[in-house]
Amino acid sequence: MGLPSGHTDFGETKGQEGICPPPIELDYNFWLGPALYEPYCPARVHKNWRWVLDHGGGQLMDWVGHHVDIAHWGLGMDYGGPYEIEGSGEYPKDGLWNSPTRYRLTAKYPDEITMIIAGGHSDIRGGTKWIGEDGWVWVTRGNIDAQPKKLLEEKLGPDEIHLFHSPGHWRNFLDCIKSRETTLTPCEVAHRSATPGHLGQIAMRLGRKIRFNPKTEEILDDPTATSLLGKAMRSPWHL
Repeated sequence: MGLPSGHTDFGETKGQEGICPPPIELDYNFWLGPALYEPYCPARVHKNWRWVLDHGGGQLMDWVGHHVDIAHWGLGMDYGGPYEIEGSGEYPKDGLWNSPTRYRLTAKYPDEITMIIAGGHSDIRGGTKWIGEDGWVWVTRGNIDAQPKKLLEEKLGPDEIHLFHSPGHWRNFLDCIKSRETTLTPCEVAHRSATPGHLGQIAMRLGRKIRFNPKTEEILDDPTATSLLGKAMRSPWHL
């Protein structure tokens, strides 16, 4: 599975890392929330917050909720997760932005399923790709491809899986408010979709394999890795 290259050019921060007063309309202390206090600069806020690990998870966490969500959906893992993950990433050597710009993760799932999560590489095609005995199918938002092409012409039989045809997230959400049915993309599934990204971040930061129990959502036999599942909160924020 490839994640699109969505990282802003690091050159765009030039002149934006200088410390200055925040805009009068921004409650900067509240914006920082439980994160450690750091002086305001434009490169830290607005859309750029995602490249700072104190506030976001970089390109990996920007896209993992979209494409891993689709991968889990296709694998029947909406409420599951990997039991093992490892990988490596390349981090900026200087500057404010400190999220990995290139990375490649290998996640192991039950039934001998392996998922590769990668981004920032020129040979990576953004989207989700399933590789099977008869070929492969690739999808992203608005596009689909396959090899051999005849896979795209196959019709689902009456006894095969037929997915719900969504009218769109907003319409589905409003309909479920009225019906009290579960939405097509409930928050629990979103959480599970993001889990491989969070575990991958930890594996990259520590430089070692992470073993995980997806049922209890616990990292196994690694107290240091477990401690990275959360972080100390700045007062007065707490859980």
